[in-house]
Amino acid sequence: MKIWFLTGEFAPDFGGGIGTYVENCAKMFAKAGDDVTVIVRSINGNKTEKAKEGYKIVRFQQGEGDEYQFLGYDNALAYQYYEVIMKMIDKYGKPDIIEMQEYNAYGQYIIQNKLMLKEKLKDIPLVVHLHTPSFETLKINQFNTYELPFYWIGEMEKFCIKGADALVCPSQFLADKLQYLVDEKIKVINLPFDIDKEELEKYEKEEIAKPEKKTILYFGRTEYRKGVVQMLKGAEKLWKKGLDFKIKIIGGDTRLESKGTYVGEDIKKKYAKYIDSGNLEMLNSIPHLDLIPHILGATAITIPSLYENFPNTCIYSMWLGKPVLVSKSGGQAEMVEESGKNGLIFDWNKDGDFEEKLQQLLEMSDDELEKMGNNAKERIHKLCNMEDNLKMRREFFEETIKNNKAKTKFPFVEEMPKDEYHEDYKGEKDLLSVVIPYYNLGITLPETIESIKESTYDKYEIIIVNDGSTDEESIKVLDQYKEDNKIRIINIENKGLANARNVGAKEAKGEFVAFIDADDKIDKTFYTKAINILHQYKNVSYVYSWVQYFEGSTAVWPTFNVHIPYLLCANMLAAFVVIRKNDFLNFGQNRTKMEYGMEDYDGWVSLAEHGCLGVSIPEKLNLYRIRKDSMSRQFNKKMRIYLYETSREGHEKLFEKYSKDIYMLLLTNGQPYYWNNPTVAVYNVSQEGTVQVDERILKIERMLNSFPGRVARKIYRGLKKVKHAFQKNIKK
Repeated sequence: MKIWFLTGEFAPDFGGGIGTYVENCAKMFAKAGDDVTVIVRSINGNKTEKAKEGYKIVRFQQGEGDEYQFLGYDNALAYQYYEVIMKMIDKYGKPDIIEMQEYNAYGQYIIQNKLMLKEKLKDIPLVVHLHTPSFETLKINQFNTYELPFYWIGEMEKFCIKGADALVCPSQFLADKLQYLVDEKIKVINLPFDIDKEELEKYEKEEIAKPEKKTILYFGRTEYRKGVVQMLKGAEKLWKKGLDFKIKIIGGDTRLESKGTYVGEDIKKKYAKYIDSGNLEMLNSIPHLDLIPHILGATAITIPSLYENFPNTCIYSMWLGKPVLVSKSGGQAEMVEESGKNGLIFDWNKDGDFEEKLQQLLEMSDDELEKMGNNAKERIHKLCNMEDNLKMRREFFEETIKNNKAKTKFPFVEEMPKDEYHEDYKGEKDLLSVVIPYYNLGITLPETIESIKESTYDKYEIIIVNDGSTDEESIKVLDQYKEDNKIRIINIENKGLANARNVGAKEAKGEFVAFIDADDKIDKTFYTKAINILHQYKNVSYVYSWVQYFEGSTAVWPTFNVHIPYLLCANMLAAFVVIRKNDFLNFGQNRTKMEYGMEDYDGWVSLAEHGCLGVSIPEKLNLYRIRKDSMSRQFNKKMRIYLYETSREGHEKLFEKYSKDIYMLLLTNGQPYYWNNPTVAVYNVSQEGTVQVDERILKIERMLNSFPGRVARKIYRGLKKVKHAFQKNIKK
């Protein structure tokens, strides 16, 4: 079997539980004779290498590519993963299956492009492995999940989960938490695990010194979600009762955003006297193999998480035959299974339960502890041994490949029930009616017409709606098209762009309608791709793409699948769409009360209100001319806000339904006047109102993950000063 694992973590550049899992899986399948490749980002350049176990590692330099100029860093990285995958298919041929993580949504553009019927991807099953998505963990860590770009990353994680061909999860705990997102039952397969026997023998031959006090070891990040704060509160109660024992913490520090502090620093200040007395010891993170003597020397290991998947720390400890004290809130409880036999399980929801179980553990004799440790070892070897895991995963992959079918329903993050049509506007099957609102743009119309005629989709008609043009040259230009059997010209009294679009749609003979302004152009493949997508997904109302500016700008506007409630705060697409005529005429007609512009945005909101959503092809297939005298260039802050207010009137039910989300998005990110892209947080607003992404600060923030805690904190403080100074200079 030819298997590709896409991961955001892999040694030595990026450590973590995801990387450990991928490494174990790669070794396991490669030793069994499968053709395995690991694809991972790098901070040390592009490199392809072969591991000693026989699998291939493709490392690519993150941060490279034009997409970083117009997408937020993590979103651009996701696109880079997609580009790497496409190049690998050209070089090595298609894999039988690709597995990727949901965390940080690095697979979103691979999934999106498969759904957009990309030929190279259509036959490849895409599996998403659930590790613990940020939209869940950030909440536990008291982080505002509405803050961009983190909000969008979380929504894209949901999209990856919903858009995958199959889902696999290590714990029933997390599978149950995420089952609401999908109809198909999530497959649960515990993590595979093994320890390098030579390394283990080296430590086992050494005599591990027994600590003076009974020692409970916690290793992992000092993260709020990990239960470290609550653990020490419980331990302090026992210290105050006179129990003399040590808590040893090994791991890197993390920020608690709600307080603006670091968890580890807070602990050191609050429990300084216990550090001085030797009851609390805190060490920085160390390589996982170097943890072995600390684990073997401890009385027991604790995994006190508030929310967890299937932690390697618990597997590691039980594998080495150590008793564990674990919370009920995660897969660690599934590992222990029977409290009192294979370890002890406590419940954070039961007041005092942690302290009770901790005291029980501390009062156990050496023989009792050894017996529990042996039981733990036997239990985890049964759950996580490579041989059984290989069999289960192979069967899962083979079943996924066998059942791989193209989806017929698009997996929108927020599904919307579709309303019944008021009237049935039937059109000729497969005919595309291209509507061009036209007012005094004779100088650019020929380019627009030519781009449409070059389209690979040949079943079309063009309807030019002449909205009372007054320029003589522009009126003369229309004469050259009067004899063209593909073109109809409709002359109307000048009533504005919204009315012209509506008139054109009503005159359309086709099943589908496309809108394009008389100064813009389309890529020759756009209409073919859009109509193929509409044929594939009956729940997709309209299709559009990324927008490439030309003439007055070379910037790119990346568009995204329609997302509620984000759309209710900020526009997500331009007027270039291919839409089902029935949907537009029943639910999406432009309202003339939007007299200054944004009439297309108002139409998208109206369509969403009636359950009609659109999708984006992540390619630059729409070409938007930037003119100094265009309507959108006249926008200012007050005009935009007036138009948003006008748009809201008539859509009260939709805004009321999502009012809590809208409130938090606006409270967190500011007025939508400044929003242009949900993937970025740091921006600069030009005088024209367009948002220019400044990625320098975001890149530095991402790099902090690779520095030790103390160094990162110093850089972070300096970065904050730069960031605040930068934001003061944003033009209002």
